[in-house]
Amino acid sequence: MNKYTKNQTIIQAGEPFASFFVIAEGSVSAVYDSTPASRPFLMKKGDIIGIFEFGFTEYSFTYTALEDTHVIPYSLTDLKELPALLSAQKDLGQFLLMSMVQNISKVLTCYYQLSEQQEKLYNYINTASDNYQKLCQLYKLPLKNLPGKDKLIPFSPTHEPPDFWMEEYYQSLKAPILAKNPMLASPSVIIGTLVRSARDIHQTMYCCQEIQEYLDEISHVLLNDNYLDLFDLYTDLNFRAKSANKETPILEDRLKKMLAIIQSHPAIDRSLAASRIQEYQRNLKRDHSYETTSEESLGEIQEKLAHSLDIILEYADSTHAACNEFRKYIEQYRELPDKNSLDRDAEYIRKQLTRLFNIIYTETFQIALHDPTPPLVVMMFLNFGYVDAELAGINNAAYLYSIAKNYQGDPANGVYTLYEWITAISRGEKHPSRNELSQDYIAYIQTLRAQGKVDAQTAQAMQDDNLGKVMYELENMFPVVNKVTHGHFKTFCPVFIEGNVVKSLESSLTTPYRLHEALDKILAVDFSAFYRSFLFTDEKVGMKETIDVDVKPDFILMPNVGCAGICWQEIEGMQRSTPGRMMVSAFHMESLEKTLVGMIGDFRWELCRRVQGMRWNDVTEHSLTSDYYDYVMFYAKNKELSQDAKEKVKQSLARARNSYKNMFIADYRNWVLSEAKGTVKLNKVARQIFSTYCPFTAGICENLMTNGAFTEALQKYTLKKKQRLHHLSKVVQKYTVQGKAIPEPIEKQIRLIDK
Repeated sequence: MNKYTKNQTIIQAGEPFASFFVIAEGSVSAVYDSTPASRPFLMKKGDIIGIFEFGFTEYSFTYTALEDTHVIPYSLTDLKELPALLSAQKDLGQFLLMSMVQNISKVLTCYYQLSEQQEKLYNYINTASDNYQKLCQLYKLPLKNLPGKDKLIPFSPTHEPPDFWMEEYYQSLKAPILAKNPMLASPSVIIGTLVRSARDIHQTMYCCQEIQEYLDEISHVLLNDNYLDLFDLYTDLNFRAKSANKETPILEDRLKKMLAIIQSHPAIDRSLAASRIQEYQRNLKRDHSYETTSEESLGEIQEKLAHSLDIILEYADSTHAACNEFRKYIEQYRELPDKNSLDRDAEYIRKQLTRLFNIIYTETFQIALHDPTPPLVVMMFLNFGYVDAELAGINNAAYLYSIAKNYQGDPANGVYTLYEWITAISRGEKHPSRNELSQDYIAYIQTLRAQGKVDAQTAQAMQDDNLGKVMYELENMFPVVNKVTHGHFKTFCPVFIEGNVVKSLESSLTTPYRLHEALDKILAVDFSAFYRSFLFTDEKVGMKETIDVDVKPDFILMPNVGCAGICWQEIEGMQRSTPGRMMVSAFHMESLEKTLVGMIGDFRWELCRRVQGMRWNDVTEHSLTSDYYDYVMFYAKNKELSQDAKEKVKQSLARARNSYKNMFIADYRNWVLSEAKGTVKLNKVARQIFSTYCPFTAGICENLMTNGAFTEALQKYTLKKKQRLHHLSKVVQKYTVQGKAIPEPIEKQIRLIDK
């Protein structure tokens, strides 16, 4: 008999199936796949630990003692061993069958509860979203965009739900099991029932997991830790309505219902709900008038911004026709009750504004580059996309005005506002980015030359023309990346509007400090994210050694209110030693850390493809992309993966729309944000790939080494690390013997591997 203390893990999901255990005393929690959102199943005296996995090659549940627990172990590496075990212990078959029937009932109950919850929550959020729009119209206040609204679609399962007869069928087995019916005494019948039941349990758990993931997604539309949710839209509308002296009893009734759901729904984190509700109640007592560091009053700023559009258009010195057209569509845009509407008229206005905005923006930039002191309103236009105080909302416009004079990046440490970035190109300090076809400025000129559109002399002049480089950047990179970082393709318009501001501008402003703070958190997990391999040669000693050098990317802050980021290019031109380029919104409405994790995953994939060239997916030459490609391509035949794991790979690939890169980025997010904390999200094959090419820092590895799901992968990584250090110790010895100083690159490489 084995004893386990409270909170001790008995079996970790992912471990090979080798035994089952009868609970003699105590109680145990069974959690499917160790996913935090998964609901635990309570197992008591007489239940069988491992009953869910009969017929499977590995455990899919993590079993943890809830109190001091005694269990009787039974070794079982092959089902063929079970008949002899059942013959030797006559009552064991009854225990196994009864435990299976009792627990499959719990699994089915969980499924029915989740199904009901997802249906009710979807209907509520959908109705509340529609009511929000009606309330905005009632109070004649601007609509704000609901982030994640695109995820609000009815649940569509990919797995067959449990058959309607299943629960009653398994319940009907209880009586003959207790009566020791001879029909259920045969080892073949017992084994067949157990294996079939385990398959039904797993099929039901696939469905439960799908519903749980759906609930997680749509519950984030209602409430999340980024304040990009329906609750924030309602509370913000309440504050705005009160500030405008509107009567709000209808809105307050809706808020009371929402508060009740947020506090009670199982899919919503209790501590997050309590924190947000307390904050809302505190804010009810606050004055929500304009706050700024500016000494000027709101009225004074409002007066200065009253003719913003005129100031911008006059400064741009654009054609009379373009100015008039832009002004016309701005007026029409103002009149739209919902500026993010998907109806045809709204789409047409946004499309025309986008076209004209890009023309005027380019012309304004050309003038501003030669003006040491552009007007503040012009800088608001260039840095934030600001055009009009009414469209931006006067409080937002006033905040932009208050920061416009001192708004800057940190070019010395690789963070640029778009204005600083374009200025650096105009001075020849930076090269233009690639276009949508991955063509850089030099390649573009060579294409023109090959097509006979320019002669050799003109091509040479273009290469030295900094203004031409600026135009290439503004006409190629800017329109595309501005739309991508905004994040809402269907409703995109580059003009700053109040409806896109779903949390305070002050808290969402992407400053160099906030960006580096978020980046440092990621690099504290994946320390080698931006390292690249180079060949270090010392001819005097006759030594060639591969070393890794940290080349951090440049970050460019795009002039929009957005929720996405993009790794636009992994290197500059064709030089592998140059920094990559990543872009995020100046006002980022999502979690900056989570956005950066996705961008770094993208960067890792693209850099490996660049280095490997044509052999990026050739598994005979091991690399991150080739190993991952091989894993996904042949997962169905991989003997290291259980049937459960294969099914999850299939689901992940479907969610990634059959893109190996997108699936890698999703797994990379799980690796950095979840697995580093000990939460099992990946299967053993994927975990081995990530531990090889994206290793954790030494401290994290040490903490995870005792977790059974990570032990094998981390042991392999530790062995390779020791082998590499042993090799470098011989290199150091070579220098020491000759009485020469150890080169700094070698010392840095040793410190990096130790890290």
